[in-house]
Amino acid sequence: MSDRVWDRKTGQLIESLHQGAGLETGLARGPYGVGGRTCGRYVCRACGQDLIARALGPAAKPQPHFRHESGSECPASRQRRDRARDDDQVVIDLRDALVRAWPGVPVDLVLVHPPDPGDGDGGTRTALPQPPAIVVCGPEGTVVVERVRALPGPDRVRARSRAVRAQFGPGAAHVWFLAKDPLQFARCRTLQVSPRGLGKADHATVAPTEEQLAVIAAGGGVYWLDGQQVLIPYRVHDFVHTPREGEAWDFDDWRRKVWPYDWRISHPVPAPAATRWGLVPLSLNQLTSTKAAFSLREAREVMQRLEDVERARWRRRRADARELHASRQAPPAPALSFQQPAVPPARSDAPEAARPAGDLPLPQLRPGADADVPPDLPGTGTGNPAPQSAAPAPSGGEGQQSAPVPVIPPLPRHPPLIPPPEPPAVLPPQRGPGKRRGLRGVLRNLLRREKD
Repeated sequence: MSDRVWDRKTGQLIESLHQGAGLETGLARGPYGVGGRTCGRYVCRACGQDLIARALGPAAKPQPHFRHESGSECPASRQRRDRARDDDQVVIDLRDALVRAWPGVPVDLVLVHPPDPGDGDGGTRTALPQPPAIVVCGPEGTVVVERVRALPGPDRVRARSRAVRAQFGPGAAHVWFLAKDPLQFARCRTLQVSPRGLGKADHATVAPTEEQLAVIAAGGGVYWLDGQQVLIPYRVHDFVHTPREGEAWDFDDWRRKVWPYDWRISHPVPAPAATRWGLVPLSLNQLTSTKAAFSLREAREVMQRLEDVERARWRRRRADARELHASRQAPPAPALSFQQPAVPPARSDAPEAARPAGDLPLPQLRPGADADVPPDLPGTGTGNPAPQSAAPAPSGGEGQQSAPVPVIPPLPRHPPLIPPPEPPAVLPPQRGPGKRRGLRGVLRNLLRREKD
């Protein structure tokens, strides 16, 4: 049997006719429709038409099969039929995984299709048939799991939630497992997180749709099932830090330029006020670690660790913002000076103790001895006249002081180095007059001797 068949009487999906013990031949009409309306027992999952069961008896020669009441092939397109069959198979695989997760536990795991008043015929004649739900009736309560490719409209989501609680009780947990939509997951960037006590990780983020928000508003849960990995959402609120008094957030460091743009987490249930939803990845085994119930304990622990790190991250960033503001308000440091203290010039008449260290007393000049210019002798005109700027010598006598000695700058401590004389350049030997080399010169000398 290539296509799935829905049994209105038992409310189960007929996976194989060989496992359909107790099935009736023909249409098997009964009050199976909405409001007790009489209709056929079997319905096609692809087109919603009633089916007729054939060759179910043990003596029948043909193989057991179903055919449409109209007698023709299924009017649904091949694409629609394949999609309905694939969606049902995904639900069956999830059911088998849950059975393996709770071995030995008295769990009533049944494929059911909760009646949806919006479907008009118990959820069988829809534009796109909704896959059946998985009902787990365990000691922790009843959990109704919807495994769908895409959520129906917001109105149908709310109607289906009411139908689930009307059928299984007001305390039944209603959760939806969605397939990853590549377009939705590509709209938002990943979130780099470092939960306290755990390593760094990248959490995918999504912008919730109107249908997903409707599930949360109805008290249900939205999760994404990607193979054996389940993604649990939490709220991400993006915001920009408002500088407080004494803070500066315009960091020059490229690694801290993004610090003003921060986020905060709220959990465990997302809400419409969130900018986006962050997703905690868990394995399906971690989600089903509690007996006969879906446990979000590990996911909520990760969310709490993120909240703890959030406070520490804010404290660190605000401390750096205060430090940056303080560094800009501090007065500039005085410039360092490396100038040596000025030394007053030494006076020639100052005592030796008052002279700076290193300046030795100069000897008095004696005429004709240590002076570079010889003095004028009386009666001769060969001497150099005294300069006009020199003061006239006062007449001798008691009570009059001698003329002050002119101040001559001190001689250098080390005499200037005189470079040694360069050696005379060696010139090439010069030829004497009349001396020529070669045969022509010898002939000329012989001619001169003969003339002489």
